[in-house]
Amino acid sequence: MKKIALYIAVFFCSLPALAGMSNSIEYTHLNIVGTAVAGGWDYNATPMSRIDNGVFTWTGTLKANEPFKFMNSNDGWHKHVVATTKDELIKEGEIHHLDFYANWQLPDALDNKFKVATTGQYTLTVDLRNMCVSLSKPLPAQSYPDKYYVTGSALDNRVIEMNKIENFEFKQSLSCKAGNIILMDTPVRNENTRYFTPVFEDVDLSFGKGYACKLGVTTDADARGWSVSVPGDYILYISCSNNTYIGRKHTPRKALYITGGCCQYPWDYIHDEVCAFAPDPANPDVLIWENELRIGWVSTAPEPNRFKILTDKDWNSETYHPYIADTPAEGTTQIRTTDGEDSKWTISRSGTYRIAVNTRTETMTVEYLSASQQAPDINGNAGVESAKTDDTDGVVLSCAAGSVELVYSPVPVDVKVVNMAGSVVALRNGLTKGIVAGDLTSGVYLVSVNGEAVSKSYKIII
Repeated sequence: MKKIALYIAVFFCSLPALAGMSNSIEYTHLNIVGTAVAGGWDYNATPMSRIDNGVFTWTGTLKANEPFKFMNSNDGWHKHVVATTKDELIKEGEIHHLDFYANWQLPDALDNKFKVATTGQYTLTVDLRNMCVSLSKPLPAQSYPDKYYVTGSALDNRVIEMNKIENFEFKQSLSCKAGNIILMDTPVRNENTRYFTPVFEDVDLSFGKGYACKLGVTTDADARGWSVSVPGDYILYISCSNNTYIGRKHTPRKALYITGGCCQYPWDYIHDEVCAFAPDPANPDVLIWENELRIGWVSTAPEPNRFKILTDKDWNSETYHPYIADTPAEGTTQIRTTDGEDSKWTISRSGTYRIAVNTRTETMTVEYLSASQQAPDINGNAGVESAKTDDTDGVVLSCAAGSVELVYSPVPVDVKVVNMAGSVVALRNGLTKGIVAGDLTSGVYLVSVNGEAVSKSYKIII
């Protein structure tokens, strides 16, 4: 078996036209090329799956005595990840080190390929951080348990049964010391106990954060599982559908934002005074929101009795959802932060609510405090074909024939039009009158108007 070595040789491209192109190794993507794979020499045909930053895996057929290497670029024959010797034979269980060259005209003497001796199904794992590759046989089909138990020196060898939530996932918050975490299918070790292991031996529990890694299975009682190098709180997730896992180091969140059709500014997160949570002084893991929710507060708002929670002021960051769509909000419910549908909580009555979110246990507790004091719709609505709003602050906004127009504002304002997917379709700054957006397709839009002493939001239907 070859020893792992870190050896990166970079040859810069000398073509003047490409002088501005990056010659650095990239940790976001990697492809396999060569006649050993079905995609051949098409450098985009056979991508590998990223399981961590710079770490990739692929399972498929490799043809015997046919060459293959790896490409670190998706835009041409520029960044090559190759063997260190010509026609290097890679065998199951071996670890080989890699060379990297950034060169559009890589000399044949450096363009070294790998090959296997026997055609078959293989799993390749490439670690660009340590510049090595390993070959193994794909894991046989495994059965997985209905219960998982966590133990190990990081938990002082206590045994904790993981919570199973709605047949969606197992999830457990763990307070860990430095040590290791072991996952098994019995509460007490015995000769029939199976152990579930990470993709690499003794990697940190947070390895692969944000990426799905499939659990390995062994009966080896000496399996160490995951290491915990930094003491603290962690959350471990195991998918019930595909038996993949994610481990996260927990850091208390400083902000959350409620958004929904029952909010004062429906599906809008920019108004901190009505959508932002505040930290609980008594518990750094808990954030509190206390304000009013109304069913159909704005008559044109979609999903008028639903809400979800954002972790940042955009639609792409991690979002908090219930595990089951239309879960009643009142009481204590589990929060889903991993992949799944865009489900929401529902309210059954308008009123003032107190929402407490524990970001370590990922639970939400909602209390109904008092009934709403009903008031007219203060946000304004635009009709299906035409509408004009004229507020007491002097702002006049017109929406007709697929366009949004600021008819008049006494002070310069910024006007933004956002579709229901959260994308900004138009933005005009410092406007006192003029067309903001035209030729809008049919749908629901949020129009926000902000300026000195002006802060308004409107839902419009085109």
